[in-house]
Amino acid sequence: MIPPLVRRCPDCGKTGLARSFETVEAGGDGLVECPRCGHRFRVVDRPTLN
Repeated sequence: MIPPLVRRCPDCGKTGLARSFETVEAGGDGLVECPRCGHRFRVVDRPTLN
């Protein structure tokens, strides 16, 4: 599976390349952190959502 190339922060709305969002480990969950506001969120790496 090819990972998504663009991510969007649900808190501040920043859109950018996936590599600009740093991956962090928080309690065993794989989260990413927004470089603008620092909000941590879980991502869904699926091309389609039901």
